[in-house]
Amino acid sequence: MEGIRLGLLALGLITFQLILSPVLSVENLAYPAPYLLFWIVAPFSWIGWRGGLLAVSYGFALDVLFPPHGLQTFCGLWVWSLRKGIYRLLYPNLPPEWETYASPRDLGSGGFFVYAFPLTLMHHLLYFPLAAWDFSTGAFLRVGLSAAYSFLWEWIIFE
Repeated sequence: MEGIRLGLLALGLITFQLILSPVLSVENLAYPAPYLLFWIVAPFSWIGWRGGLLAVSYGFALDVLFPPHGLQTFCGLWVWSLRKGIYRLLYPNLPPEWETYASPRDLGSGGFFVYAFPLTLMHHLLYFPLAAWDFSTGAFLRVGLSAAYSFLWEWIIFE
């Protein structure tokens, strides 16, 4: 059942990105990318080969639909690899078998903010400058604003 819900979330986020993101973007200032939520909320127990295969296939689907090709998968796997460490920073006293029962969906609103916003910011810091090959101060200002705007949409979808 959890896999079906995650698959529906993936399809919904891709549809949202295709249809609503161009309309909701603030031109030359902020661009929402809520598709990142998929990599953030996947269960930690899927970190093994099954989760990696799922993360790569979702990245490939995004790469086919949204250029630049290859960058979505790379940045998504970056978020996929960082999320476990961020969760450990939030809850440092977890037992060794915590991955089997912990899930990002169990976080409250405050916990989700502390967990997901750094991941969104890290994704945007890697993706947007590489996609446009622009490393100016204005570009990093747009990255910060886009990360905040994307996180706002992630939070709305998460809640």
